[in-house]
Amino acid sequence: MDIKNFKLTRRQTLKAAGISAVASAAGMTGCSSAPEQVSGPVPINGIMPWSNWSGNQVSYPAERTRPRNIDALAKLLKETDGKIRAVGAGHSFSGLVPTNETLLSMARFRGISHINKETKEVTAGAGTRLAALGDELWENDLGMINMPDINTQALAGAIATSTHGTGQKFGSLSSFVTGLTLVTAAGEVLKCSATENKDVFDAARCNIGSLGIITDITMQMRDSYYLKERSEMLPIDEAFEKMEELRLAKRHFEAFGLPHANHVLLIEFDEISKEESDAKQSEAESGDAYETFRTLADVIDTMPFLRGAVMSIAPRTVGVEEKYGPWNKIFGNVRDMRFNEMEYTVPAEDGLACFREVLETIKKKDIDVIFPIEYRYIKEDDIWLSQFYKRPGAAISVHNFHDKPYMPYFAEMEAIFDRYQGRPHWGKVHNKTEKEFAALYPKWEEFKKLRQRLDPTRRFINEHLENIFPV
Repeated sequence: MDIKNFKLTRRQTLKAAGISAVASAAGMTGCSSAPEQVSGPVPINGIMPWSNWSGNQVSYPAERTRPRNIDALAKLLKETDGKIRAVGAGHSFSGLVPTNETLLSMARFRGISHINKETKEVTAGAGTRLAALGDELWENDLGMINMPDINTQALAGAIATSTHGTGQKFGSLSSFVTGLTLVTAAGEVLKCSATENKDVFDAARCNIGSLGIITDITMQMRDSYYLKERSEMLPIDEAFEKMEELRLAKRHFEAFGLPHANHVLLIEFDEISKEESDAKQSEAESGDAYETFRTLADVIDTMPFLRGAVMSIAPRTVGVEEKYGPWNKIFGNVRDMRFNEMEYTVPAEDGLACFREVLETIKKKDIDVIFPIEYRYIKEDDIWLSQFYKRPGAAISVHNFHDKPYMPYFAEMEAIFDRYQGRPHWGKVHNKTEKEFAALYPKWEEFKKLRQRLDPTRRFINEHLENIFPV
């Protein structure tokens, strides 16, 4: 293969890190085998296990329940006791969901129940998946103001962890919430908004499942729209010079740093007209690029000397790419290869310095990882436990494959984030306890008092939350 004439798309580079180019050039196309199948958890004493999407969280709930409506849910909470945890899509990597007592599925709380056409506010069930919500909004000529790049989460779970997209003028999904319904441990139904139960509203918009069960959420939307996505691979120094400019100039902007490389991928989004989108809309890529990424990563496992060549050669083969389409199709990306993730948000003004230190540390310490590092900006908000409370942020996400050791790598990264007063994403891997959170969140004590009032018997506190809200 002629490396000089070989071209990779940016998605292939992000997902395959260019290994195919180098492996083929080295005559090693057939040297790797498909990754071994990883066995999942097995039943114990007849109890079926629950596990999250990546498989790093497992529990054995003695009871499982799926209430059909809010009345059934309130009745359940009034007439039972013991620990209970709600589950949506199971896309959190931290231990928010696991319980060996009662696991409550919100699968029957799905879909849009009300649209206010004048205010463009939409009420949807807590278990609604973001992708399905996007499709339903599109059919009603509406759009989310912003959206994460993974759209498989349940709405309530995304709100509970202040899940976000990117764009310095846009907050997390929680910041677009204008109302919600919460059922307490005693079965009391609370309607919450900026004018009704405001303290609960300010806490519940990022609640990590510790206040009660949210059944529906009302969010501010806007008219539907189209987007252009442009991506460009640049040498690292040039990329860092351009990143501040893009942050200020573009509606949405994100970056992906490639471990052990000297390049960064920059992605920018602009709103465009339907006519421009229709004229230029490209066909979706075919093939399972993440599977290619993983299979070829196995080549590096057996021949680690390839890693340096991969990371030095492959990024230089990536040209400028553009993609056009409806907002919900451009924002959402397929994540069909499982991984574990840690994400911290540092003050926006420290973001680039922290991002550079992450990339330099991986290279300096020769950390065995090829998964790209994601970098995004998010607007500040006033939500008590939001990572962006009173502080615009730069979110930095590190990943590794679901069956690869990830804690030593994440520990190195967490030490860097701590030096920049980083706040961890509640749904991602972290090692923080109450002492650290009390220092990071000005409203920590207010949240704790409200949590105790709504859940005095600690029904919604599992083992993971015991470290966050100890007695």
